[in-house]
Amino acid sequence: MKKYTLALVLFAVLPIVSADAAYQYESRNGSYYSARPVKTSTYKKSARRSGGYTNTITNNFYYTGQPVQRSAYSAYNYDDGYVAAPAKKTTKKTSYSSQMRKYFLAHPFFQPLQGKFGSVTDVSYTQNRFNFDIIDGSTLNIDKASTTYRQATPKGAVGISGKQETSQFLVKEDFSYGISDTLAIIGMAQYDKTKVQLNDWSGGEPGDSSSSSGLNIFGIGLQNRFVDNDKWIASIAGFFQHQKDTANTFIGEIKAGYKIDRTTLYGLGRFGYSDLIEGDTYGALVDADDGDWLMLSYNTNIKDVVYVEGGIGAFAVLNKYFTLNGELVYGHYDWHSQLNIKGAIGWQPGDMFALNLYASTSLYDSAKEKTKTYMNYDVNPNGYPVVDGSPVFTDSKLLYTTGDYKIKDYNEWKIGIQAIFYF
Repeated sequence: MKKYTLALVLFAVLPIVSADAAYQYESRNGSYYSARPVKTSTYKKSARRSGGYTNTITNNFYYTGQPVQRSAYSAYNYDDGYVAAPAKKTTKKTSYSSQMRKYFLAHPFFQPLQGKFGSVTDVSYTQNRFNFDIIDGSTLNIDKASTTYRQATPKGAVGISGKQETSQFLVKEDFSYGISDTLAIIGMAQYDKTKVQLNDWSGGEPGDSSSSSGLNIFGIGLQNRFVDNDKWIASIAGFFQHQKDTANTFIGEIKAGYKIDRTTLYGLGRFGYSDLIEGDTYGALVDADDGDWLMLSYNTNIKDVVYVEGGIGAFAVLNKYFTLNGELVYGHYDWHSQLNIKGAIGWQPGDMFALNLYASTSLYDSAKEKTKTYMNYDVNPNGYPVVDGSPVFTDSKLLYTTGDYKIKDYNEWKIGIQAIFYF
């Protein structure tokens, strides 16, 4: 029975809420990307002039221009993304106009340039919940000292209902380094605290809950932005993640976007494969201190889990300080499919730091009306199964019941904030 203590398996690996991010990956994945500076002379788009300065936003970059007086030998071109504009002569002396390019760190294609470091600290809270009906069950006597050891009751109707709620608080850190201007390496670690509750029983029984916490996920990956010009941008990424005592996961992601002045429209695809390293069942588990446990399983008798996502998104620069991002993602997550929407607003006061507040929720989930398997391990039972009007296994100290339950509704949501550094 120990194999079922995997109850929380893939809660952090298979995104409770698609996307992320981030993320997570992110995230659903926590990963983040960056656009390479684009050589362009189209600085006059969305331009405004004030007090001798010309400020523009082109291809999601913010430029500030200031006329400065310099000698003919003082033109410059920084490799860290600050680019000088062409020299401009006057009749009396040589004058150059400098323009400074600002990267928006919340951009979905952002990644550090060669020799630069990026950091994303993601703090989030996520929850999934559903109401369910216990349909039927059969009880097996597994107390070796009992006179009826290994006897089982016929499968019969149960007819009780309850509510499951799983919540998770997590802190995820992604740290990246630019190997080149188009290739970056990422290391990641995640601390999470997960709580599972079963309550609102129709028979009036008290609810119960269990929780676990720890530094549970470690990973490493590569990101390659293989296209970036005036109109198009595209990247590909691959990651390996290890979830402690649960699974090894491989993740692939591809994104492609089209730039329209202040906005990038993009599509994305993700693929994840998880190899379960301990046990063959996962789901929502409440594990009591006295040894009792009840699991509402999502899948049983498996060794690996596959998920696939596809979606569309848009990233827009509002002004020098604020950005907006939205994604609509449809994914198949092993035992159910989901349509999810995500929105984010970013604030970037300077070149090296940004905050990105995001939220997501499921719009549709195929989990509703699905029938799955539950398992109940009962130590020192207070009640016994009844067959033909009489209780059985009354001398047993250990009973195991399994049967079917039906999910009546299903909902997931997530809210989080990312602190992004670039140096």
